[in-house]
Amino acid sequence: MKTNFTNSAFTGIAILLIAGCASMTQAPSTPPSATVSIREWSAAYYGSAAAGKGTLYYHGRHHFTISGLGAGGMGAQKISATGKVYNLNRLSDFSGTYHGISRGLTLIEGKMHAKLTNGSGVVMYLAGQTEGLASSMGAQAFEVSLTD
Repeated sequence: MKTNFTNSAFTGIAILLIAGCASMTQAPSTPPSATVSIREWSAAYYGSAAAGKGTLYYHGRHHFTISGLGAGGMGAQKISATGKVYNLNRLSDFSGTYHGISRGLTLIEGKMHAKLTNGSGVVMYLAGQTEGLASSMGAQAFEVSLTD
């Protein structure tokens, strides 16, 4: 009896966390300052590491690298994401350390969503396709650097 109650409690908490993450990773309906596309590879076993490249479309095309660490998740995956960028007033504000949350599940193919914010107030809302075998839901920190 106690085991069933514990399992039910954990299931309920997981559903609430996933629902909360879903609402936090949806972009506003206002027009974005810019858009991005990212290709990234990540591996996780409770902690996670990721690295990749991307393109920022803001008054032209600008390439950048992205690398990061996080908590939560398990497995390995390749991520192809696009997103909207808000509060970007100068190109120099784009680079920096982004913090945020992400969620996703990959069983061969899957989907991911993330909201990342940097110290300059720039916010990226990402959505994409994943390939591999992984689950993720947790805090992330990414270093983004413009390369050109």
